[in-house]
Amino acid sequence: MPDPAFDLHDHRQTQNMWPLLAEWRRTSPVVRLDGGQVYVARMADCWTVLRDPFTFANGNGFKAVEMPDDERMLGEMDPPRHPALRRILRGSFDKHAVEAARPFARGEAKRLLLDWVPGEPRDLIATFTDRISNLVSFHLVGFPLEDTDRIVAWARELLHSEWTSMNRTDRGDGLAGAFPEFAAYLDDLVESHRDRTHDASFITRLARSHHLGEPLSPTVLRSLTAHIVLGGISTTTNLLGSILYRLLRDAELHERLHRQPTLVPAAVEESLRLDPPVLFVMRVCRKPAEIAGVSIDEGDSVLVGIASANRDEAVFDDPDAYRLDRGLPRHISFSGGAHHCIGAAIARLVAQEVTMAFLECFAPGDVSLSPDFEFEGVPVFLEYGPARLEAVRATAARVS
Repeated sequence: MPDPAFDLHDHRQTQNMWPLLAEWRRTSPVVRLDGGQVYVARMADCWTVLRDPFTFANGNGFKAVEMPDDERMLGEMDPPRHPALRRILRGSFDKHAVEAARPFARGEAKRLLLDWVPGEPRDLIATFTDRISNLVSFHLVGFPLEDTDRIVAWARELLHSEWTSMNRTDRGDGLAGAFPEFAAYLDDLVESHRDRTHDASFITRLARSHHLGEPLSPTVLRSLTAHIVLGGISTTTNLLGSILYRLLRDAELHERLHRQPTLVPAAVEESLRLDPPVLFVMRVCRKPAEIAGVSIDEGDSVLVGIASANRDEAVFDDPDAYRLDRGLPRHISFSGGAHHCIGAAIARLVAQEVTMAFLECFAPGDVSLSPDFEFEGVPVFLEYGPARLEAVRATAARVS
């Protein structure tokens, strides 16, 4: 039975709920919470939801209001509109372009790390992981890098506003009404790329895309471009922060990866599994259904428990242990099915290259957590990662 005192919208609880999730997997794998919410705790049952977008729809995402079609971001669409526009975005994320971003990611990460003065305390979230994740993403999609700071500022303001749930603020409705400066910037950026016939960037490909034989409307282009910005603005930072936190508190892991850098991809996957940047995703039940023998009513909010499924004892041996021998990823940290995260390849690339850069710059002991450091999670109920990562660089960084 669920704990009546547990609040799924309180980040102080959701980021420390591992024992509770283990109990749910043992006793109540499909847990009915207050407010018509159902939490799905086991991997197999999570896949039941993720593989059926018709019964368990994305609908309005986390918004509490009905969205106009043109203003929906990719994660707020259902079939048949969703797969058609997803194909457009996937076509714009050319895999060769993603792979080509590796040197930029490694080089920018090392540049930021080498700028660290020995003996200087530094918050690695604010000064490093936040900056590098956005620099690489914006480089890949074709945003002017000199605009990074103001784009991120707009995005963070938006993500901490009532727009995320109500599609409006006191300034107005929709993205254009609630954040007119950000919307105007995105509109101008897309329009400036429309005639670049020899440019293969994401923005250019998107600006020149068609749906049902017609160019995408300005509102759709704005919504999809905003989706790319907002979709990774914090989650990749969460992932990088969790990886660095593990390296800084586990000298043996740091030493092993330093000696065997070929294990870095496995380390990234294990961090994704144990420290998922997103703790759960929500679907809406569109017709009466059943999961693991539990009846789900039409209109129920079904929470796919990523954090729980990733530690499912039926799937993973020694599920709470950080191991580098698990083989191909079986976690669902990028969701799954029709709404598998479209930026998963970018997030993996950034995490791998940033980890490699850190290992190349610092040997075990070169950087340590500040003596008074205490872990505090990001203040977002459905995300996981360190809000700060105060550390001290003890020696000059190595260059390799």
